[in-house]
Amino acid sequence: MTAPLWSSWPALQRRVAAADRLLVFLDYDGTLTPIADHPSRARLSASLRRLLERLARRADIHVALISGRRLSDLKRMTGVPGLCYIGNHGLELESPACRYVNPGAQAARPLLRQIARRLRAAVRPIPGAWVEDKGLTLSLHYRAVLPQKALLVRNGFYEVLEPYLVQRRVHVTTGKQVLEVRPPVRWTKGTIVEWLLARCLASAGEASVIPIYVGDDDTDEEAFAALQDDGITVAVGPSTPLTRARYTVNTPADVRRLLQQLLEARRRS
Repeated sequence: MTAPLWSSWPALQRRVAAADRLLVFLDYDGTLTPIADHPSRARLSASLRRLLERLARRADIHVALISGRRLSDLKRMTGVPGLCYIGNHGLELESPACRYVNPGAQAARPLLRQIARRLRAAVRPIPGAWVEDKGLTLSLHYRAVLPQKALLVRNGFYEVLEPYLVQRRVHVTTGKQVLEVRPPVRWTKGTIVEWLLARCLASAGEASVIPIYVGDDDTDEEAFAALQDDGITVAVGPSTPLTRARYTVNTPADVRRLLQQLLEARRRS
C-alpha cells in the first residue's frame, strides 16, 4: 500500500533520527527539478544546490544522484562536490570512493552508434523529435513533437529497432515522452542501488543504515522494488496503484522539503 509521505512523516522522522547513517538516492529530472521541455533547461536552483552541499558535508549522510542522463552531463548540471553520481540508469558511476563503467555497455558502443544514425534518419522529417547519444545508451525525445505526430515517432522508433530487438542485441525502455535504447546487460537502477547499499553496509559494520530512494519515472520502479523491504521509497508526482514506492509526494518542492527534514532530523540526533 502506498501512502502520502507527510501523513507518515512523524514515524519516519523517528526512524531517520535513530539510524547511524542515511544512504539517500535522488533521481534528477522530475524529482530534484521539474520536467523541462528540453533536458538542458532542467537546472537546479541555487538554494537546492546549497542544500545538497550541506547534506554532502555530513559524514552520516551519503547522497547519490541517479539518472538516465550521461554521467558527465549530470555532474555538469549539478556541480556539487562530494556526491556519488550515477549516470545512464546505473551503467556508470563516479564517487569520491570509486568509479565504475559497465563493461557490457562499453562493448555495445559501436552498435549504439549505428542505431543512433538510423534513428536520426527516421525522425528527421518530424519537427521536435531528436536523438540523444549518451555514450552507453540512446534516448529518442519527442516532448516537443505535436501530439498528432507522436505515433509517427514511436512507429519510426520501433521500425528501426525491430531487427535488433528480435536478435536481443539491445533492449528498450520508456519514460516521459522518451524512448530509450540500452545495451543487453542485466544492470538497472535497482542493481546499482543494491550494489551500493551492500558496500555501505559492509563499511558500516555494526552501525545501522537506512536507504532512501526518491524518483518519479518508470525506471525508478526497479529501485523501489530493490528497497521494498529495507528502505524508505518515495514516488514523486501522480502515481498509479502499481507503483512499488511505499510513499508519495506531489512535486519537486516536496522533495526539497524532504531533504530539509532529513537534515534537521540528523542535526537533532
